[in-house]
Amino acid sequence: MIEKKGILAKIFPFWEKISEDDRSELLQGTFEKKFKKGDPVKSSNSACLGAMYCISGRLRAYISSDDGKEVTLYYVNSGDICILTANCVIPPISFEIEIEAEEDTILLQIAPTAFGKVQSHNVEVENFALRIIAERFSDVIWSLEQFHSFSIPQRIAMYLYDEMNRTKSMILSVTHEQIAKALASAREVISRQLKDFEEDGIVELGRGKIEIMDKDALKKLI
Repeated sequence: MIEKKGILAKIFPFWEKISEDDRSELLQGTFEKKFKKGDPVKSSNSACLGAMYCISGRLRAYISSDDGKEVTLYYVNSGDICILTANCVIPPISFEIEIEAEEDTILLQIAPTAFGKVQSHNVEVENFALRIIAERFSDVIWSLEQFHSFSIPQRIAMYLYDEMNRTKSMILSVTHEQIAKALASAREVISRQLKDFEEDGIVELGRGKIEIMDKDALKKLI
């Protein structure tokens, strides 16, 4: 059983500054949610989810174009907070995102009614939310810059290098389809480029995994 109070006190710097009633409001409005890898967490037309804290696992936030192409905006990793899902209580949020579980994931979800009520009369809560939003939008801008400014080989190299550092492993449990989704490209394009990387001795391809063989050569591609 997740100890909600301890987690909320840890992740919210304003916890001791708000009233006991407000702390109780947040606790009563916080629920544990579990998602399997590949499960949808939020669609573009789903109800407002409120704020989310990732206890374990990983989420991918993206937007979909009219032709079905997905553009990854940012990831929510273990220990991260996501407030862009609270579009019904945070006025600056005016676009819809979709979110899926990249890995088996456990979340704490804070209901929008609870978060909105506490945020409405606590400037510390509002300031915290706006800071988290600003950080997320920085991630979004970086993702869009990558999409427009870097070649496919560079973007694949960046993806693999980031995953290697994130997982602290030279063996990545990732499929070509996952990379294609992350980079808003076609799976065939990704597979072809990864095959080139393999022929150059940079990676070794396996079923559902990619092993980094030469991380220095990979970094030079970025």
